[in-house]
Amino acid sequence: MGGFTTLYIESSYRELKEWFGLPSRVAVDCYRDALANANAWRNNPRRGRRPRIRKLSMLLRPGSGYKVKEGYVEIIGGVRLKIIGWDRRYEGYENGEARLVYRDGKMMLWISKKIPRPEPYKPIDAIAVDINERKIVYGDDKIIKEMDINFDEAHRWKLIAKSLRRYIPLQSILHGGGEGDPE
Repeated sequence: MGGFTTLYIESSYRELKEWFGLPSRVAVDCYRDALANANAWRNNPRRGRRPRIRKLSMLLRPGSGYKVKEGYVEIIGGVRLKIIGWDRRYEGYENGEARLVYRDGKMMLWISKKIPRPEPYKPIDAIAVDINERKIVYGDDKIIKEMDINFDEAHRWKLIAKSLRRYIPLQSILHGGGEGDPE
């Protein structure tokens, strides 16, 4: 970090602690969130307008910013929120960063979970098939076979079948009827 950035962070940290009475960890999370938003705007090639605060939200770190205990979320600084909705599928995973959002008169804490990446899947006994206008390619991880398609001849046979359909009614073919059948 440069001299001005460090000076700015120190002064904003001091203001957050003294003016608003925030605990040091919450003050650090506040300017860390603001710095992340500013850097995202600065690194965007199509910047547009400068970043603005449109909704009240704050990024919190697990352990030092918030703790989940017995159906409540304790945010450092004395705020305690009751958990009203929780997806139990992700209960066994470690908590990540959380975003505290104020919307429609309610405080909501969105907690991200640290889910490990699954092992890469290696298919066994799979065959891939690719059909194009000129070629059919099929095989697995060891053998690849190519088969040329005579597209022009297949198209010619299709046109012959269409032209025959005009002269021979389809129902006579399906029901075996035709000229000279005794009824």
